[in-house]
Amino acid sequence: MRPSVLIGPILIILALLIPRALSTYHTTILLQLYMMIALAQSWNLISGLTGYTSFGHAVFFGVGAYTGALMLLVGFPWWFAAFASAGSATLLAIPIGSLTLRLRGPYFAIAMLGLNEVGRIVATLWVDVTQGGDGIALTPKLLPSLTTNYYTMLFLALLSTWVIVYVLGGRIGLELRAIREDEGAAEMVGVNTTQNKVSAFVASAVIPGAVGAIYAFYTSFIDPSSVFQPALNVQMIVMVLLGGRGTVWGPVIGATIVMAIQEITWAEFPALHLALLGVLLIVIVLYLPNGILSLMQRRKRVRPDQLPEQTD
Repeated sequence: MRPSVLIGPILIILALLIPRALSTYHTTILLQLYMMIALAQSWNLISGLTGYTSFGHAVFFGVGAYTGALMLLVGFPWWFAAFASAGSATLLAIPIGSLTLRLRGPYFAIAMLGLNEVGRIVATLWVDVTQGGDGIALTPKLLPSLTTNYYTMLFLALLSTWVIVYVLGGRIGLELRAIREDEGAAEMVGVNTTQNKVSAFVASAVIPGAVGAIYAFYTSFIDPSSVFQPALNVQMIVMVLLGGRGTVWGPVIGATIVMAIQEITWAEFPALHLALLGVLLIVIVLYLPNGILSLMQRRKRVRPDQLPEQTD
């Protein structure tokens, strides 16, 4: 058995044991890391595999956050609220995906960016339901414990990663990558591009909806600016591109690096956080378009001086 096969199970075991060994602060940091991994993998499912860059995936996170918070306030248990949040994001994704995925290139990206802004405006103006800019505060007695939120977010990170593994190992993964490389050619060989794109888009909205709910439970307060923030879209993009789009481990690596940078910048240079993300995105696009995993794979290739000598 190759050592790399054991990496996943070992990391999972360590993640399960961490709440018993680390402080509340470090547990919180890891919870945020799992959130970022889940969001990155969800963005990877649609944008990494099909090439349709979404600048508005935070809208599903925001819808899930508000759905979860509102359902807690009316008396539903937290786990039911999380399921309902995933469902609400899914129901939103079906018509949105059916309409926007008819667009290609920058038009789809712009449409999704506008959708995220529409979500923020609706949450701000629908005061009777969302309490507008004042936000929604959740009392501690309604909320699950930090440990419960930790394990739930870990489960969502693992589930989103498993979905990528499953998709890449099947025919749909091959068809999605064919769409990314040349959609016209994929249609010519019989790939139902519209159905595949919409299916991937809807599936990519489920996890952010549930993650948004757990985020609301964890922070105990949400408002339109915090859950419909464009910076969250940028983070998803940077994490996937930095690690390697269309791969299993790329978003995990990218999320870990971005979280580490975020912790350093928040502590030392809080005003430069978003600027550094923008600079990192530019550097990735210019000098590392295929992500860190492409460098690792390149190193594994056999060098010419390692090839066996040919005999006459």
